[in-house]
Formats: sequence, C-alpha cells, structure tokens
Amino acid sequence: MAKKDKKPKVNTIVTKDGESLKVFEDLNDFEMFIKNETEDEEFDHIHCKLTYYPPFVLHESHDDPEKIKDTNNSHNKKFVRHLHQHVEKHLLKDIKEALHKPELKFHDKSKDETFEHIVWHYGEETEYHDRKFRIQVTVTCNHDDAMVDVDYKTIPL
Repeated sequence: MAKKDKKPKVNTIVTKDGESLKVFEDLNDFEMFIKNETEDEEFDHIHCKLTYYPPFVLHESHDDPEKIKDTNNSHNKKFVRHLHQHVEKHLLKDIKEALHKPELKFHDKSKDETFEHIVWHYGEETEYHDRKFRIQVTVTCNHDDAMVDVDYKTIPL
C-alpha cells in the first residue's frame, strides 16, 4: 500500500504586487497549512486563498460535485444559513485551533450582500509567542454556484 503524502496540496502564485499567495482547493489542506505555519513560527505574515465546496454541500450530493444542485448559491436562504453556520462553528473554530488560540474571538465582523455575492468579513488582533498580528478572514459565496472562497491573511503589527 502506498504511503499518503501528508503535505498539503497547494499552488503558490505571485501577485502583481510581488506578494506570494498560497491557493488551496481542500479545506483540510488549508487547515493543515495554517497549523504547520504556526508551528514553524511563520504565522504572522501569511496570505492564502481557499476555494472549496462546503462539507454540508458535498454531504448532500454524496461527495459527488457533479450532483450538486444549481440552487446551492447565494440566492438560496437555506444554503446561506448553513454556510454561515459552517463558517462560524467550524471554519473559524478550526482556524483558532490551528493557531493554538482557542480563546480567540473575531470581534470585527461584517457582512456585505449584493445580487452577485455575499461576503462575510472577520478580523481580530492577537498575539502568539510575543508577536502581535492581525488575522483577516473573508468568506465569499456567489450567485452562480456552491463554491466558496476564503481569503485568509495575517499581518504583523
């Protein structure tokens, strides 16, 4: 039996500004990356993006992206409610655990809603190993599919 590669699958792209951006397509790889960066002491200057189908959507479609209903999008109140619950109860909680900061509260919360998409913004300043930094998490769902975009950024203070 072949050994599974434990390293997260990630693509690194360089933006126009010269910033290195990590792009993930799997929630577990994203969370593992944040955990590894925290353990490697490189937690206060990270920028990465995650594009994925939320677990509740995959569960509903029996883990087959081809069977995901077209109605799972930002116009569907049930989808939006479940996505918001997933973000608040799972995604942010997992980020806190990966950062070894379970007491972290995201006080800077906001929501932008347009016909095209819904965007939730979460932000908080924190400290780890005597290094202060700001965490910004932006979650976006669009009107045309169930794919969710997460933008995770840490900025040293």
